[in-house]
Amino acid sequence: MARVRAWIRAQPFFAMGDDGDGSTAVPGAVASRRWRPRAVAVCVLLVLTLLAVNAPRLRGPERVQRGGGEPSSAMFNAGPEGQARTPAATEPQTPAGGTDAARRPLGSVPPARFVLRLGLVVPTRGTGAAEGAEVARTVRRRVDAANAAGGVGGSPIELVLAAAEDGTAVAALPRRVSVLVGGFGAAPPTGVSWLFPADPFVGGPGVVPAEASPEVAGQQVGDLLRGQRLDGPVGVVVGSGPESALAAGLASKVPTATAAAASGTCVSEVAALRRDRAVALAVAGPPDLAARCLRAAAQALWSPPLGTIVAPSAAYAGLENVNEARGARTVLGLPWPESPGSGPARFRAAGGTRSYRALVSFAATELAIEVARQKGAVSTAAVAAGAWRSDLFDMTGTSIRLVPVVMGTGGWAPASSMGGAPILPPVLPVPIPGLSS
Repeated sequence: MARVRAWIRAQPFFAMGDDGDGSTAVPGAVASRRWRPRAVAVCVLLVLTLLAVNAPRLRGPERVQRGGGEPSSAMFNAGPEGQARTPAATEPQTPAGGTDAARRPLGSVPPARFVLRLGLVVPTRGTGAAEGAEVARTVRRRVDAANAAGGVGGSPIELVLAAAEDGTAVAALPRRVSVLVGGFGAAPPTGVSWLFPADPFVGGPGVVPAEASPEVAGQQVGDLLRGQRLDGPVGVVVGSGPESALAAGLASKVPTATAAAASGTCVSEVAALRRDRAVALAVAGPPDLAARCLRAAAQALWSPPLGTIVAPSAAYAGLENVNEARGARTVLGLPWPESPGSGPARFRAAGGTRSYRALVSFAATELAIEVARQKGAVSTAAVAAGAWRSDLFDMTGTSIRLVPVVMGTGGWAPASSMGGAPILPPVLPVPIPGLSS
């Protein structure tokens, strides 16, 4: 600063008069007093200039703002054949002997990874608690196996459990998880997709069911029966609840004779349909009504030529434990836990037992993981946009391939025939209300 002041004093304009044109000389003492305010102003200007020139270095490099937690489109670019890539395929590769941080611009923040958070709802009290614990244990083991294989995009999968009887916890799931998988015991919360709920009556927007609706199941079975020789109508005991739509599905394909479920034993209803010379007995009602009607037919020693038919909900209600249900037929979207095949074998190896709900939840977990790896997110729309095939399910979009099954000593097994004629299980669409493709 002393040098600056000396330089300023040496400049001629500081010795000028008030007009600054150099025409009037000012004595030294007066000049000294007059140049000081001007010198201060010049010094301030010099300091401000230095600050402006060096501001970028003083601030340091610009920071890159981290995203809001959702995967960016760059993280899931389409591959050469339109296949979506996971974050692991698009993130910068770490060079040998270094880290990818060394390759990023100084001061930048690495992109946020997509973390798949699965929600599972199961009852923890009451009659469903034991099966709920089995479902939770099976899903946990499947998640652990997936994490051991790298998770999704290099990030571990998280599992969030909610007790079905805790309405507050269930309602909070849309804010905590990416998608719901399997599980049962609660109505679907708003704002989150639910893949394969292990409850055939859970439906609505955002739900991808594992089973056909009762009406679609009736249409499927009706199509199969149309290939048989029908010497009479299909007798249908019509009860209450969602399963009653099985009757409408059958009636849209084959002639039917109906009897409303009025008695507690179903004896009179079975007798009426037998008098109508029904060639098959279908029960369009809940599993407990199906059990009563099948017992009534067995007690009456009536074996309809084309067998007995029940709604898919029977597989979720333990009807396989009813002796009189042997030979009953329906259609399912997934294989029975004890049936042959690599899918059920993998399920059993993961600790699964005879619980069909547990197998459905196991398959739902696998579907969610596969969708996340291919699409970078999980939703009904993401499922609808792809084809998903494994040794447990076969789906085109949200349409699942339904397989006719028959009740045997080991549970529900694939039916090679119904009434003696071969059956080829077709692909049937499962409607998703409110879902736009």
